[in-house]
Amino acid sequence: MKALKSVFFDFGGTIDRYPVVREKALEAVGSMISILNKSGVNLSKEYTVEEFYKRLIEGLKQYKEWRSKTLIELPSETVWKEYILSDEPDMAALDANTAEELTFLIETGRFTRSVRPEMKTVMDELTKTGLHFGIISNVLSLTQVPRNLVDYGLESYFSTVVMSSEFGKSKPDPSIFLHAAKKAGFLPSECLYVGNSPQKDIFGAKNAGFMGAVQIEYVEDRDDIKDPGIAPDYFIKSMRELPDIVYSYSDFRQGLFQG
Repeated sequence: MKALKSVFFDFGGTIDRYPVVREKALEAVGSMISILNKSGVNLSKEYTVEEFYKRLIEGLKQYKEWRSKTLIELPSETVWKEYILSDEPDMAALDANTAEELTFLIETGRFTRSVRPEMKTVMDELTKTGLHFGIISNVLSLTQVPRNLVDYGLESYFSTVVMSSEFGKSKPDPSIFLHAAKKAGFLPSECLYVGNSPQKDIFGAKNAGFMGAVQIEYVEDRDDIKDPGIAPDYFIKSMRELPDIVYSYSDFRQGLFQG
């Protein structure tokens, strides 16, 4: 068995939590309407915030259903033009920068994101091992994960960040896991993965040949209802349980994490 050299994490639902708070979501949708109007995308009707929110959710649902079958992640500009507002006559005015601004609002305004409170303390403990740490995230936005890492004070811990929005394929496709391991300079069999989704994270990592997969509890995962038929090596309820698991995959000092 190869020695553990890297631990990769999922982001949403694993490093942070992202429940929908309807009032905040509607506020973000109002901002989206304003951004579209200012960008030259003159909507064909006067949408109320509630109407636009309904259209947004339906468009995203259709896109995610397509993505779950193909495991392809399209550029956000394409998602807006082909799924969210496909019949709007002025959609040609939407450029990539505006689409990213809108998509960032989907990822941060529609949800109320907050880092797991124990995350920084746990990462301080894990960095003592000298291991490499990275992130593999399914995300439509190009900027949400990097900006949230800075907001959470965690950016210095993760030297490799791979997002489906950049790579073009989404978990559980093994290619995104293999790409991340190669980018970091390791074999998949030298990597451990930590995620909250049985289908996207556990099945994906183990199918890619990762050394092991840890599932952390997250009760609000609305998009992951399939049973992948592969169990995690460990199931945890808090990141505080992770250091001892990491030690068990390595020659590092054993002992309960007291942080």
